[in-house]
Order: sequence, then structure tokens, then C-alpha cells
Amino acid sequence: MKNTIPLISLTFLLMLTVFAFQSCKEKEELKLDSPQLIMYTPTADMEGFSMKFGWTTLPNANYIVQISYDNFVSDINTLVMNKDTTVASVTGLNSNTTLYARIKGVSKDGSANYADFSYSNIFLLENIFTNQTANIINTGDITATTVKLSWLANRHVTSIIKTTGSVSDTTQLTTGDLSAKYKTYSGLLAKTNYTFKIMKNKVLRGTVSATTSIN
Repeated sequence: MKNTIPLISLTFLLMLTVFAFQSCKEKEELKLDSPQLIMYTPTADMEGFSMKFGWTTLPNANYIVQISYDNFVSDINTLVMNKDTTVASVTGLNSNTTLYARIKGVSKDGSANYADFSYSNIFLLENIFTNQTANIINTGDITATTVKLSWLANRHVTSIIKTTGSVSDTTQLTTGDLSAKYKTYSGLLAKTNYTFKIMKNKVLRGTVSATTSIN
């Protein structure tokens, strides 16, 4: 009788150890492989950004690679659909927005069960205004009533939105503005802060601010 309780306790501990080991082993066996997506540094172009994607490979697998501007709620653009390749490229990406990307491996013959999509994202920051420092127009291009805005050549832009306080107005860029690559706003209020956004239709391509000087 004296040895019964310790013996039962030892047996119980051994059973717990075996159960824990089996549980850990089952969890390890349930772990599914997933390719790792590589998002290379985006390059600015005429319409926005160009970007290259790469990824690590899995045995005997094809791949699905997709991008989105709304985290795959409704906007989904498929770059690779069930193909055995390791790179993909895209051009004309919208600037100043978050680009979401995802990838998954698909077994070619059904012999492996790979993980569902793995996700990545990057913010595509752009400011094509050239006469600015830290998003503030250089003082040499500001007077009490005028602000000059200039921007990079070879960039598709259509309009500029001027805002002061809660009031905004949009100016469509003329052929002359686009050829000169600058526009001067006149008739502004002295000692007033303005914000300017340069657009490609509805896509933002740069933002700057300027405070007019005292008369």
C-alpha cells in the first residue's frame, strides 16, 4: 500500500510527458510551408511606380501572386496565376498609397498541402515637386501674394489642388503649364499658409505647403 500512491503518480507523469510530446509532434507536423515574398525597391516612372517581386521557392510548386490597394477587399490584381516562376513585375502603380501583396504556393500534383496566402505591404511615397525642402516650398519662390510650384519632367499630372483653411479649389493644368513644368499662383493673401497637391486625375503625386510673406 505504501508504494501504490507514488507508483500511480509516476505513471501519471509519464503519461503526461508522452501526451505532451505527441501533441508537440502533431503541431509540428501540421505546420505548412509558405513562400516568402520579396518586394524590391519601387522605381518612379511616368505614371507612378514600377516594382519587381521575387519569392523563395517550394518543392514541386506553382505560385499565385496578387496585389491590391484596399487589402484585397474588392480590388485584386493577379500578377501570377498558378505558374512555376520566381519573379513578377508591374508598372503604373499608384503613388502615395499602401500597396498590399500576397503569395501562396500550390502543389503541382497535389502531393503537398501548402499554407494559405502570406501577406506583405509597402507605402509608395512620392513627391514630384522640385522646389521644396521637407515638403515646404523654398522661400525664394514665395512672395506676399504669389507661390511658384515646379515639378519633375516626364511625370503625368493633370491638376493642382490649393487649400487654405477649410477651403479648397482645383486648377486644371494647361498645356503651357505642363510644357513649362511649373505654375505660379498669384493673388494670394499675405502671411497665409497654403497647401498644394499635384494630381494625376485622382492619384496624388506630391504635397507641399507654403506660407506667404508679409506685405
